[in-house]
Amino acid sequence: MAIQAINPPNHPPLAPTYSHLTIATTTPSSKLIHISGQIGVDPANPSATPDLASQVRLALSNLDRCLEAAGATKKDLVLTRQYMVKMGSLSPDDFRARADIYIEWLGGIDPPAEVLVGVDSMAVKEMLFEVEAVVVVG
Repeated sequence: MAIQAINPPNHPPLAPTYSHLTIATTTPSSKLIHISGQIGVDPANPSATPDLASQVRLALSNLDRCLEAAGATKKDLVLTRQYMVKMGSLSPDDFRARADIYIEWLGGIDPPAEVLVGVDSMAVKEMLFEVEAVVVVG
């Protein structure tokens, strides 16, 4: 089995301590892909700190970049793990917005397994949302 770590050319990592995705080629026609946590930061404007809904949209857009770089699509998703800061203090509108944006992003496909985790904080204090994924192609 060969393992390759990559960063999409249009999506540089914010720190040198990780790669956006690792691809494990399990058979000549099958790949297991792990996508690191994608955050609500626009690579073209990393200093912007949008609200929760905007961060969800941006994080999912960053996840799209990683899927494309891996030769995968949303239909190949096996699991998404989503993290929300201070989840216990969020409003029902915040929860609804996250769910609506996620469902819209899926584009009508059957949703993969999902984990939603509340955390106290992220690596950067302005981060409110992060999503990671497990993908199988082939």
